[in-house]
Amino acid sequence: CPQPKRAPRRSSQSIVLWAARHADMRVLFCHGLESGPGGFKPRALRSQGATVTAPDMAMSLWNPTKRNSVVLGLLSPRAMLTRWPSQWIGGALADSFEACVDVQRTALRDAGPAAFDVLIGSSWGGAVAAALIAEGAWTGPAVMLCPALSELRRHGAIEAIVDQIAALPAERKAQCLIVHGDADETIPVADSVKLCAATGIELEVIEGGNHGMGSVAADGRLLRFAERVVSSEA
Repeated sequence: CPQPKRAPRRSSQSIVLWAARHADMRVLFCHGLESGPGGFKPRALRSQGATVTAPDMAMSLWNPTKRNSVVLGLLSPRAMLTRWPSQWIGGALADSFEACVDVQRTALRDAGPAAFDVLIGSSWGGAVAAALIAEGAWTGPAVMLCPALSELRRHGAIEAIVDQIAALPAERKAQCLIVHGDADETIPVADSVKLCAATGIELEVIEGGNHGMGSVAADGRLLRFAERVVSSEA
């Protein structure tokens, strides 16, 4: 894994000028676990001029009004009758995860991969983005913010994604970037260090960055990271 980089901050004026020069970025955004299409990061990207498609994955841990929530999976008669109790949580997470990946697959199929310049995923959405990359549903540039892959693996919800990404050609992995804050108390940055070591994807560490990564979206750094991986495609 390449040595993690520490991302420098830039002045507000330079960020505004940069965003103005890259206002045509077309983003497919995979939102986080309890977020949605109207979350802060997609809104920040739009305010900086990007065109953002953020399909609603209808995901939550405990909100039963979300069709892909884990709690609905736990209460599913099919799941309870076909799994041992020790498998209920991991199985429900796996079902929810697969449903969310399928939402993004459908968005890509309906719009066509050429409709987007870059795939961005945050936390749970970062893991969804990784799944799309691993299976080849998305073959373009990607930025994954504090992806929750290790957390899903700890619960037995996923297995092959990391190995599949590790097996991708080096030039394909060079189009991908993982960004993680060193003050993240939800998904430790150590998870992404291990993930990058296992896959060969570059890691960018945000000094003082928390799990929400709101400042990275607000000050234009997320858009710059997107431009960086898009530029690597050329």
